[in-house]
Amino acid sequence: MGKIAVIGCGNMGSAIAASLRNGDDRIVCTAASQGTLDKIKSELPGVETTLSNTVAVSDADIVVLAVKPYIAPEVFKEINACIKPGAVIMSVIATLTIGELRDILDAERKNLKVLRVVPNTAIRFGKSATFISAAPDVAPDIIFRAEEIFNRSGKAFVVKEKDLPACTALASCGIAFFLRFIRAAAEGCVELGLRADFATKIAALTAEGAAALLADGSHPEAEIDKVTTPGGITIKGLNALEENGFNHAVIAALRASCVK
Repeated sequence: MGKIAVIGCGNMGSAIAASLRNGDDRIVCTAASQGTLDKIKSELPGVETTLSNTVAVSDADIVVLAVKPYIAPEVFKEINACIKPGAVIMSVIATLTIGELRDILDAERKNLKVLRVVPNTAIRFGKSATFISAAPDVAPDIIFRAEEIFNRSGKAFVVKEKDLPACTALASCGIAFFLRFIRAAAEGCVELGLRADFATKIAALTAEGAAALLADGSHPEAEIDKVTTPGGITIKGLNALEENGFNHAVIAALRASCVK
């Protein structure tokens, strides 16, 4: 039984804590307010809580950093001296590279094993696409452990750090893009006479169904071909999307969100 400290249990941190508690580890969560900790206690029985980041990281085998980027410098000042040598650091702080994390944490001297983790907000429903990148000195068994942890809340993928911006644009920013399509689809059907709540529900179910069609590795175009018939209404709709720049807009959104 090990100790895992989750520093910053907001929406993302608490979702990570929820996935962790199904294992045999002792989970300790921190937050900025007692109110947040009380909520975590009620929702996640068995998880320990504290307002002290230093208490949480003390003797922790794994430290999950899930704080907002703007408060990260202050948190590092608090915990640096308390992280035990050899600990595994899993950072969800999007703005810090592995190299920057290693420098801030003095990882080489302390033999800290640093990984970057990029989940998305669907993690709270166990549906996150999560990406993991590790420093060169992180052993395969530690990377496997990280995969195991984040596979509990969706599907985890180990990628090179250079690919994280594209993965973030696709799966993290992409959540908003898919939601915007669902919203637009619902608005269109309101114009056609459906109630807004009903149209939104059907659009969401349709998106879920579309994803299921690709679960066995089928190509999107292969599934599209099954729905389109010569002179049919689906191809007319697809052509209307293209005429209005749908593909270009999606690619442009991903390109704009891919910040190196």
